[in-house]
Amino acid sequence: MEPLRDAGAFAASLDAYIAEAFAPGYFPATLGVGLVACGDGRARLRLPFRPAHRQNAGVLQGGVTATLIDMAMAWAVTSAVHPRGTATINLDVNYVRPVVDADLECEAVVVRAGRTVATVRAEVMTDDGSVVATGSGNFLVRPPQPAGVRP
Repeated sequence: MEPLRDAGAFAASLDAYIAEAFAPGYFPATLGVGLVACGDGRARLRLPFRPAHRQNAGVLQGGVTATLIDMAMAWAVTSAVHPRGTATINLDVNYVRPVVDADLECEAVVVRAGRTVATVRAEVMTDDGSVVATGSGNFLVRPPQPAGVRP
């Protein structure tokens, strides 16, 4: 078994880990999500409008909004617990109003990061500041992974 990563060295690589996760070929880039800010238990992601995000009634597909909330909350937790990893335990989404052809930003904040579970809340807004959805969730806080294993 390989030794655990050096926490200091791995913490320094958080920026590289983020850059890789948002690089072309990974899910955030495929969806069009970009990271605006991430640190100290907070994350802000941006999703520019794409026609492919619409459902047949012409409004944004709810799953796109839920995915944006899940990603933002996961990155908020990651920024709070790194080098430990995280995974979604549960996700609650409340849709406030429909979204029609608008860019979105989601801001997530860690409410509490415990030893094994982190609780997070999030808001999704349009460029004019209108809240279109809120979310909350609990995320597993995993121990650091062995060297060579991604968190």
